[in-house]
Amino acid sequence: MPQLLPLLLITSDFRTKRLLMEKINSLQLFDIDTVPDSSIAIEHLKRKKYQFIISEINAGKVDGWSLSSLIRSDIYKSDKKVPIVLLTDTHCERIAEATAKSFGINAVVTKSELNEVNTILADAFSSELPVSTKLTTLTVVADPDLSDELNLLFNVKFATLEAESAKQGLALIRQHDIDLVVLDSDLPDETSLVLMNSIRQEKPEISVVVIIPRDDTERAEFYMTNGASDFIYNPINKNRVLNICERAAQRNDFIISNKQFASKVNQLERSEQKFKNLSDAHTKLLENLSSVVMELDNAGRIKFMNRAWQELTGFSIQDSLNLTLMEFIEFDDLGHNRFSNQLNDILMANVTSTTAEVKIRTVMNKTVWVEVRLHQLVKEGRVHGLTATLDNIDDRKKAEEKLQHLALHDTLTGLYNRYYFDNELNRMTLLASRGNETHCLLYIDLDHFKIINDTEGHQMGDLVLKEVSQILSTRLRHSDILCRVGGDEFVILLSETKLKDAIDIGNNICDQIANAHFQFGNNTYKVSASIGVSEIDGQATAAEYLRQADIALYVAKNKGRNRTHSYVEGDTESTQQLDNMKWVQRLQQAIIDDNLVMHFQPVWSYDDNDVAYFEALVRLQVADKLSYPNEFIPALERAEDISFLDHQVVHKTIKLASENPKLHRVAINLSAQAFSDERLLPLIEEKLSQYNVAGERIIFELTESASLTNVSGTRRMIEQLSKLGCKFSIDDFGTGFSTFAYLKELPAHSVKIDGSFVKDMICNDVDRTLVEAISNVAMVLNKTSVAEFVETKEIFDSLKSLGVTYAQGYFISRPLPLNEAIEFRFDPNNFE
Repeated sequence: MPQLLPLLLITSDFRTKRLLMEKINSLQLFDIDTVPDSSIAIEHLKRKKYQFIISEINAGKVDGWSLSSLIRSDIYKSDKKVPIVLLTDTHCERIAEATAKSFGINAVVTKSELNEVNTILADAFSSELPVSTKLTTLTVVADPDLSDELNLLFNVKFATLEAESAKQGLALIRQHDIDLVVLDSDLPDETSLVLMNSIRQEKPEISVVVIIPRDDTERAEFYMTNGASDFIYNPINKNRVLNICERAAQRNDFIISNKQFASKVNQLERSEQKFKNLSDAHTKLLENLSSVVMELDNAGRIKFMNRAWQELTGFSIQDSLNLTLMEFIEFDDLGHNRFSNQLNDILMANVTSTTAEVKIRTVMNKTVWVEVRLHQLVKEGRVHGLTATLDNIDDRKKAEEKLQHLALHDTLTGLYNRYYFDNELNRMTLLASRGNETHCLLYIDLDHFKIINDTEGHQMGDLVLKEVSQILSTRLRHSDILCRVGGDEFVILLSETKLKDAIDIGNNICDQIANAHFQFGNNTYKVSASIGVSEIDGQATAAEYLRQADIALYVAKNKGRNRTHSYVEGDTESTQQLDNMKWVQRLQQAIIDDNLVMHFQPVWSYDDNDVAYFEALVRLQVADKLSYPNEFIPALERAEDISFLDHQVVHKTIKLASENPKLHRVAINLSAQAFSDERLLPLIEEKLSQYNVAGERIIFELTESASLTNVSGTRRMIEQLSKLGCKFSIDDFGTGFSTFAYLKELPAHSVKIDGSFVKDMICNDVDRTLVEAISNVAMVLNKTSVAEFVETKEIFDSLKSLGVTYAQGYFISRPLPLNEAIEFRFDPNNFE
């Protein structure tokens, strides 16, 4: 005989116990333990693993709903998915179903249905109830990106399914229990409406939320009048989407519940005794619900409510009866009036149901957010009042308000953030385009703020940012908007302000910040601000106004900082800054598109009579045209973005050297900022290792003037590069003759004689003498020398006679593309 399955029966009613025992024992499947209340049941659950549980709702100190929650929390020996059936005298079917779903109950059974208990048990036992009580949503969206975005958003609160077409969506609806369908109104061949009509015919209990293109109110109205529960706009607002979909997913439960509740009331009024019996039974169920359930008459006065009202508000049921629901609604200009209109509409039979989120007053004179659902109570074909359910959504609303605040504000300063600024800039741009008023944008950046962060730490830097935000806040009018949009960057939107007045305001802000002192221990710091101003006149886009202010800000910094500069079309300084920024963008795009091109110029060795190495020279491929360094390097230096080019040239050159062994040795030029770039040396070491290139194959060149700007920094860089095996050369040497003394201090391996001396040395004795002197000094210091601008045979031979080590110039070769460089051949005695 197969082992019987343990079943726990919790009931204190002898008749119910006897009937259930007879029915269940006839199956010969269960070993039944019976207990009179939940307290004893809990002790059993701690000791024994049950395969089935049947309990009355009124099961003692812990009611059936709460006991089910404990079991589902997986704290007892029974599996948390164990089937649970609750017994009640009677119930309103949909309320019971909705409540059962939220508590994870397999079935709610009235005692009048006990004769069919074996069928009910079989159904409950054969269908596995998921522990998660998430509602199930189906997205029917053709656009995969939008579908992914929605499902990622829903995944926290819903079990999700997805379909790409109406046909696939209908198949899933027929196969699964779905609470909500999110339907794209842009499905091909107008199948969206066909699918919605099919849902209404086959499964009218499913709520449908339709995705409508932004501001297409006509389409929204069409779908709502044809049966949609609600709609959302595309592009989507995440907070609004979740709110709408949660509400819609539960909508039909409450609509049907209200209808069933109204139907029960109608039936009960036919017989006073029948009404009393059913009302008592129904009340037992209602008292276990957290939702407030009430009946209103045609004037909106409360005629009936359950105990949850007193728990929610603190007002007693007796004191609340015969008062209007509106008396408990918190008065405010928006919510109170809107709900009053909704209530009047349903009382006047303009609509049959409505939902609202409002604040209600409590006995402690506080407020609680609730969601109110109203439905007409129809008797004998006439409206005799309303049924209402109220759910406490205070925690959710407070969380939404907190999230909304976080979404729009900077957490450090409390000011508005970049997201809010973008929206307001768009709004002001639109206002300016529609009217005659102009507005202004101030883009504020703190000068040398990094010094405080680096010296005192970010915590002290944060204190400075808070102080600066207070200084800026005191300058605002009520209509102005202050935002923090970056680390030490702020913006102010000045409503209805002329450019001249905005400049005056900016100068005043510069003075206020410059006069402030920031004390940290014994150290006192001062900061200043640079400000860029653009005028919002309605003739451009929001992005353009921000770009103009950004350009003006850089001009203010370049002019010495602690000042305000306004963007004016045609202004030379602004135009130059704009050109700088364009070159930065072109460089970035060239990197993305792999359009950074390296050419290589051979450097000839007199001793070996062969190519000693190649100098790597960078070009940018822009619109099918090569741009040369003299076109873009000055702009990148002015924009302080030259280090980015350094990194890319190092990366690309080492990679090409790895792939082309004929580039046996390569020289790479570094910018003047290289010695202060802390990321450069780690990058060089990383790329040499990544591409397995020996350091001895790489020579780095830095101009003499840049070397002398920071002798100690240059020496440190040379020493660190030497540890990697790399060589170092001082470029353009000789432009400052006094620098001969520094040649002893710099452990460079080579000096490159400036071409201005080389190209005229045949006809200019002074230049020839300088070239010879530099070559001799290099030789004495055990360094090699390189002469550039070698353009004739005569110069080439003369340099050899002076003892110069290497020659470079057009006489030998112009810079060559990679494929030509690796095939390069040269014979100095065979030339045209």
